[in-house]
Amino acid sequence: MKFIILFLIFFLSACTTSPSNDSYHLKEAMAYGTLIELNDRNNDIEKNLLVRLYQVPINNGDCFIETHGVCKYQYYISVSTFDEYPEVNVFKLGVYGEIISAKWMNVKEYDYAEIEIVYSQFTKEAIQNNKALSTTKFRTLLKISPENIIEQCKTC
Repeated sequence: MKFIILFLIFFLSACTTSPSNDSYHLKEAMAYGTLIELNDRNNDIEKNLLVRLYQVPINNGDCFIETHGVCKYQYYISVSTFDEYPEVNVFKLGVYGEIISAKWMNVKEYDYAEIEIVYSQFTKEAIQNNKALSTTKFRTLLKISPENIIEQCKTC
């Protein structure tokens, strides 16, 4: 009987897991992130998905001269359908820096969206503080569905 109890304790303790890295990042986005409502943009285009962008500061940058600040942001995007029982998902984007603009593309597919984003490698404040930083702008097309997201780099 003692053996069975010891086995169960060992087995059940092995089933517990520490918080995943994704879980940590999601908590960080919710605690420190800035919510950007993408559905409020381009009102002339009908949206088939609810799409939100979360901008989370990356605090390990050293791009500022003689001061501290946010050098870059990382981004998460949440996607939801408008159904009675909506499909929802959250994706981490491969974009680091600062998104300057987001424009919906006119796509007529159901539960699918395309959004073109323009971003810089560093934040506006970092570039103002340190003139040696790159001011190059990048353009990426996000192909979004509740199941996945594809980031198609147009100018990288």
